[in-house]
Amino acid sequence: MDWFNSFEQFFRQLSEFQSIVFHNWTSTLSSMQNLNLSDPPETLEQSVKLQEDLVKNSLDFQEQVNRFSIDTQRKLWDSYFKMMRK
Repeated sequence: MDWFNSFEQFFRQLSEFQSIVFHNWTSTLSSMQNLNLSDPPETLEQSVKLQEDLVKNSLDFQEQVNRFSIDTQRKLWDSYFKMMRK
């Protein structure tokens, strides 16, 4: 039963993770659609802002992936050791 709870939590976290990734992706796309190519200085600023947002979102994504991976490993190992002690 403990393994079932661990996998249930794993899939719940996976679903949450996918939702976060989708949100980041859609926010990046909406930023790209707002670029205006008629005014060069403004376009440059928008381009730099877009790059900054992409890097920030990428780093946030990497942080979430790493946290998710570590949490999953921790839960699986905790479940393993609990099972072995029974």
